[in-house]
Amino acid sequence: MIIGQFTKLMIFQTIDEEDLIARGQDKYAVSSISEPERGEILDREGNILAADMEAYRIAIITDENYPNHVSNPEETAALLSEVVDMDKAEIQKMIEKNIEKGQFQMELGQAGRNISYNDKKFLEESEATGIVFEPETRRFYPNGKFASHLIGFAELNDELGRLDGQLGFERIYNDLLKGKPGSVDYAQDVWGYIVPNSDNVKPPVNGHDVKLTIDPNIQLYLEETLNDMDDHFEPEELIAVVADAETGEILASGQRPSFNPETREGFGNSWLNMLYEYSFEPGSTFKVFGLAAAIEEGVYDPDAVYTSGSMDVMDATIYDWETEGWGDITYNEGMQYSSNVLMMILQNKVGADKMLDYYKDFGFGQTTDSEFPTEVTGQLAWDNELQQKTTSFGQTSTVTPIQLIQGMTALLNEGKMKKPYVVDEITDDSGEVVYDGKEETVRQVISKEAAEKTMTEMNTLIDGSLDHNPQYKSDEYEVTGKSGTAQIYDPETGGYMDGDYQFFTSFLGYAPKEDPEVIIYYGIKLASKNKSETWDNGVARGFNPLMERTLKYLEVSEADVSGDQGIVEIGDYRGQKIDALNDELNDTIDVKIVGNGTEITDHFPQDDRLLPYDSLFVKTDGDPTLPDFKGLSKREALLLADFMEINITVEGEGYVKSQSQNAGTAVTEDTTVEITLSSNDPND
Repeated sequence: MIIGQFTKLMIFQTIDEEDLIARGQDKYAVSSISEPERGEILDREGNILAADMEAYRIAIITDENYPNHVSNPEETAALLSEVVDMDKAEIQKMIEKNIEKGQFQMELGQAGRNISYNDKKFLEESEATGIVFEPETRRFYPNGKFASHLIGFAELNDELGRLDGQLGFERIYNDLLKGKPGSVDYAQDVWGYIVPNSDNVKPPVNGHDVKLTIDPNIQLYLEETLNDMDDHFEPEELIAVVADAETGEILASGQRPSFNPETREGFGNSWLNMLYEYSFEPGSTFKVFGLAAAIEEGVYDPDAVYTSGSMDVMDATIYDWETEGWGDITYNEGMQYSSNVLMMILQNKVGADKMLDYYKDFGFGQTTDSEFPTEVTGQLAWDNELQQKTTSFGQTSTVTPIQLIQGMTALLNEGKMKKPYVVDEITDDSGEVVYDGKEETVRQVISKEAAEKTMTEMNTLIDGSLDHNPQYKSDEYEVTGKSGTAQIYDPETGGYMDGDYQFFTSFLGYAPKEDPEVIIYYGIKLASKNKSETWDNGVARGFNPLMERTLKYLEVSEADVSGDQGIVEIGDYRGQKIDALNDELNDTIDVKIVGNGTEITDHFPQDDRLLPYDSLFVKTDGDPTLPDFKGLSKREALLLADFMEINITVEGEGYVKSQSQNAGTAVTEDTTVEITLSSNDPND
């Protein structure tokens, strides 16, 4: 019997139908997965918009038989309440209930996750017992509510044990950002030692980095104006976009409602990316494209005269916004007054079918072929004459903000329409560029001559002969563009809302007039406070400061630093006297001095080049003292704190407005400085 069983074992290698080879592999073969780092999302300057960060999950041991268990629930709850977003009483009640049940351990749900290293260190150094930490990776969004619908967010997938994108670029590029996991396989003997030459290591491939065209400073200006508009008007929706007029790059984009991907504040208020996924009736901003078509067809004479007021179309009478009109006026005056009747006359002269072709050539009724797969097309309503005529002044048909930006680039670039884009480049784990975003001409929509004549007419729409829309004038720059006030469709009645000031108000503008650098689209829907201002002043409250700050910022960073002009070479000044810096540097470099000595012991950077308005951090041989943080960007403030080896806490975004301890205060090991940021340009 023994010989028979042994023979069977050797031939079939099974006992009781169990595969012994497989069982041996399970016992002695070891395999583990090495998770990759998720790629970063960066702005055009290389600053982090989204990145992985090590975090911890809290577990609380409540089993009294375990050496490290909660010995004082009240004390433990008090300490935990300083770290997690829960009340002390609530935590204490949960701990005591778990002890009564005889459970080994408990967790605090979402509140007990994403614990920072500093909070972990604080709890470890306390006298509380029974608190243990499980490491996990979380996604870090340092700027908070900042182009949130473009960047999106990623959350931990508990089932897969990794971060997965849920919205925006985090979701669109999830397959590239998440990377590829590695593995470690080896065999071990009966004593648990690794069998020589049995290991097989496959390293993980970290995710790709996605660099956007978003400018961090312009985005800060945009977010601040949105906050102000939101507080002042409390509207249903807000949208603002800043684009490079020559290339189509999206420099900033934001909306309200929005959310903070770092704190989750505002989640669920709106998942819609208004730049690409929101279609609406644009109102009079749409008129500039009909104007361009009429000029291209040679049927627009700025000095020709027509009778304003109203026009009968099918069974309806369509009025100018000033229902009695302005009498007999010129075409140019009609454009300044934003006359609906003029646009219908121009459509008749061009021809309905040909006008539709122009609208399509300008990109309406189709996507811009963006990175967003959910981009909507809008709709050109053209089934009958009434729809055609109302479309001429921006009603009935629908568009998206990105389509308006794209169409405007054709008017400002000699008739060549530029494709808007927001991804600058994508690089793999080795730093190789796998995608390079570039300026791209979609097509020649109108001739160079027609585009120039269209700009000439548009340049009269603000500060023209009739002084119409003076609220958009700037004291420092020549700004122009087209305002729009569109009625809003009411799904409950099937018609338009007819209450006071129930409009979508917007402005599609550019500057400077003669050589446009920036296009801004700004829109507000259904203000619930200060409603009359949206009729009297449109969106000037948000548009004007955004345009002026953007132009001022671009002039500083481009005009003043063209080529090598203004660049300052930084050497090694260690061992020199502080006074020597005056001879080496010009007055555009902001020198932050740490200490009250006279000799330089260290500085950052060294052997490098600085642009005007950059900062140089200098340590002296005297007792360390706090420098003046004011005016520094958030990144510079963090660099300076690291250079000084002190702790700082940051509140807000933008530039340092104030600090909790005055400059010149002595620095000790326990020094912590609280700094408050504001998005105002420090050079204003």
